[in-house]
Amino acid sequence: MSGHGDPHRRPLWHERPAAPAEVGRAADLVRARARGVVDVTRPFLDAAKSWNDPRKKAERRIRRTRRRATLFGAASGSMGVATVTVAATSAPDWIVVGGSGTTVLFAVPAVAAAAAYRRLRAQPLPAATPVRRALPPVGSAAREPIERLAAAERSLHELTGILARSGAVAADDVHDTTRIAAAASAALTEVAHDIVAMERAALGSPAAAVHLSGSIGSTAARLTDGVHQFDGLVAAAALLTAPGSSGSLTALDARRDALQFASDRLEGWAFGLEHLQKP
Repeated sequence: MSGHGDPHRRPLWHERPAAPAEVGRAADLVRARARGVVDVTRPFLDAAKSWNDPRKKAERRIRRTRRRATLFGAASGSMGVATVTVAATSAPDWIVVGGSGTTVLFAVPAVAAAAAYRRLRAQPLPAATPVRRALPPVGSAAREPIERLAAAERSLHELTGILARSGAVAADDVHDTTRIAAAASAALTEVAHDIVAMERAALGSPAAAVHLSGSIGSTAARLTDGVHQFDGLVAAAALLTAPGSSGSLTALDARRDALQFASDRLEGWAFGLEHLQKP
């Protein structure tokens, strides 16, 4: 008979509950192993993303076209020189004709590749995909602003791609916007590194912490302000992709001016920050 009716029978599945400390250690172990897996696979993921980046693809295509033009051009020139040399030695006509035909055979793809290379070089390169950035430690004053910056960079990359394809903004203006954003992002990243370094120093020395608390706070405020400026640039780019941006020329010009103003303002802020950081 089954022992369900026996009140003194101890269930086979009964085990002693795990202590909170054991649960915490197990959770830490799982997190550590997860971080290890991420650290191992991240280089491969980053390499795959870099290979599929539109800008990298365009650069590889330009290099391949240049190599093709160089290869066929060199082959055509060599065959032309050889044909002239042979003709000067009174070689049979069939050799001269064959050499001339081979020269033309190499010259045609050389000319086509050279024309394709010039056309590709004349086209603006797609904006580079934002690189995966390492976030400051959890609890750092720089953590939240840098998370916002990373999200803003991804948004700006998508928006500048739309603007480049739509022709709403000149290609040179899109390039300038991308360049200014990259420079500002680099400056903001340096500020975040300074904050993390000061936080480490304060953590290691209580005496230093007394003097660093104010510096950390003021530097974090500058970082937050810079990210706010970057968000303003993203918002101005978004306005040019909004419905109706291709309607009235006056409205379109106003939105272009707003993007230019946001770009100039961010560039000026990054320039001032760069000089502020120099000793």
